[in-house]
Amino acid sequence: MSLRTRPFPLIVVEFFFILFALPLATAQVDRGGIVGTVTDQTGALVPGVQVVVTNVSTNQVTTVTTDDQGNYAATLLRIGTYSVAAEKSGFQKTLRQGVDVVVNQTARVDLTLKVGSTGQTVEVSGAAPLLQTEASSLGTVETERRISELPLNGRNFIALAYLGPGANGGQTGTNVSGGVFENERANEAVSVNGLRVSNNNFLLNGVDNNEFGLGGVVVLPPPDAIQEFRTEENSMSAEFGRGGAAVNVVLKSGSNQIHGGAYEFVRNQAFDAVNYFNQGQQPFKRNQFGFFFGGPIIKSKTFFFADYQGSRLRESSPFISDIPTMDQRGGDFTALLTGNAFSPCDLAGQAAPAGDPHFDTGTIFDPYTTTSFTCQNIDPSTSQPVSVALRQPLFVSGAGQCD
Repeated sequence: MSLRTRPFPLIVVEFFFILFALPLATAQVDRGGIVGTVTDQTGALVPGVQVVVTNVSTNQVTTVTTDDQGNYAATLLRIGTYSVAAEKSGFQKTLRQGVDVVVNQTARVDLTLKVGSTGQTVEVSGAAPLLQTEASSLGTVETERRISELPLNGRNFIALAYLGPGANGGQTGTNVSGGVFENERANEAVSVNGLRVSNNNFLLNGVDNNEFGLGGVVVLPPPDAIQEFRTEENSMSAEFGRGGAAVNVVLKSGSNQIHGGAYEFVRNQAFDAVNYFNQGQQPFKRNQFGFFFGGPIIKSKTFFFADYQGSRLRESSPFISDIPTMDQRGGDFTALLTGNAFSPCDLAGQAAPAGDPHFDTGTIFDPYTTTSFTCQNIDPSTSQPVSVALRQPLFVSGAGQCD
């Protein structure tokens, strides 16, 4: 059998319009945040400090002010790398670089101001790694670098979710596992902590991405279009729901720098050995190709990102099956018991008791009466007309008789 598939190419074109002042909105699970406390060198809380949070790649700025307790919170930040600067009259400016904001997490960045001129800047470097202390949920984040550099046969990002603790592909043959007759799409099965693969909640940029017919994914973006994704595995907030794991994917959105690339991944007979039972048939050939491109429309204000991926798969699927002999088509199965220690005729016409050794040798009997057929010969009168027709020899036009 030859199988040829041409899945409809996935085109993801995304425009993000980032304004100077973002209006307050409800929380979005595809965003992150930065919170912290500002103190002086004595440990006293410092209110009224201006804290400027800057996205390094887009130069977008979020400005907040510490409250009476010296606390600040910058919310609804797009994922990426940020710098955090704190400044107040009578103190030196303090700058913290390289703060990573990941999807659906809040990073804590506490700052200490030193007395001095505002024209002086204290840059904090070599600080301890930031810990996730603002939420109780447990999950695994796959970053852009890991998504693009880890081996990924088939370019399906779902396989990277298995790297998280307690995650695996779940039971084989499910509708969302791909390749079954109900679902010829790619594998979308993820089981976390033993939960059902159909109970997961897939999100794309904070939008519901669940296919409710089979329990899989509507849009399965290629790895080059993904900025990062997080698999919520335990104790996630109620906003996710559905009872399984939550796979939260965030697409790339472009930056002030123009980035792009083209690719093709090839598997064919030059790289793969031929299946022993598939000699002379269509060899396995798979081509996955595409491009991605992003950059600014208006620098530091408006950005774009686009990508395309196409797949071509050609293969033969060998199928091995036993074909009954002419004697067997006539009801004679004595050849199957050649060399057995028990004679197939011992119980001819007799009811076979439970546990009789003749059953272990493959004795043919009527399942309704448990009566054995004489010497392994099925009585033709017991056959249905349809069964008789199916057992007849097959003839192929111009090729003669086929057994």
